[in-house]
Amino acid sequence: MRLAHISDLHITTGSGAPGLVRSDAVARARALVKDVSEFPGLDLVVITGDTVNDARAEEYDVLAEVLAGLNVPCVIIPGNHDNRVHLRRLVPHQAYADPELLHHLWQCDHVRVLALDSLSPGEVGGRLLAPQLDWLADQLTRPFDGHTLVALHHPPCAAAMGTLDGPILIEGHLALRDLLDSQDRPATVLCGHLHRPFTARFGHTLVSAATSTAFQFALDLQAEDEPPTAPEPFHYNIHILGADGSHVIHQRFPDL
Repeated sequence: MRLAHISDLHITTGSGAPGLVRSDAVARARALVKDVSEFPGLDLVVITGDTVNDARAEEYDVLAEVLAGLNVPCVIIPGNHDNRVHLRRLVPHQAYADPELLHHLWQCDHVRVLALDSLSPGEVGGRLLAPQLDWLADQLTRPFDGHTLVALHHPPCAAAMGTLDGPILIEGHLALRDLLDSQDRPATVLCGHLHRPFTARFGHTLVSAATSTAFQFALDLQAEDEPPTAPEPFHYNIHILGADGSHVIHQRFPDL
């Protein structure tokens, strides 16, 4: 199975882009979706949150138009810039496990994606509260002989990026680590939020973080303040998940 992981589109409306968001963020999101759709043999796209910038209904209308170009299934979860009600309306037929939160299961053949909702309204950081962790624990106890991927917006561990490591997953990260470490086979966490690509070890779990088409932060391992943005080439990851247990990750550099 081939899976593409993208994140942090920060779709906006109008002629002006707010804050750090690039003025061409929507055009870049369109180009990314086109590139993903044209990549051969993809089975799934995982979008790990901050799909829009200001959680307004008009932005979700633009997002729906952008994502209409996708020709493969997608898993979408909220980030701190999202609105659960609007995002649920965007994907109304998704079998969510909760009437309010947006966690759910996607499973096909030898791959399952446990999509978590780490949005904590009014906070930049994320939280996984007891009901969602209980759902995750129940899912993980069910027999499954394949790849387990956990998708959430906020990184569950620090990225060695100074001040940016403050507002990550600020509640539930230890319980999440313990649940994943209890599994016979190592899992993979897909996340975003920090606007930089990185990989990390989180207990026995590999964390793979995607960057953003809207803007990327410069690498600063001792950042006391928010680092400047960087004009580095954007890339997204292709995960190749074999039925034999193999897991290969390639970087794709689209022409944006």
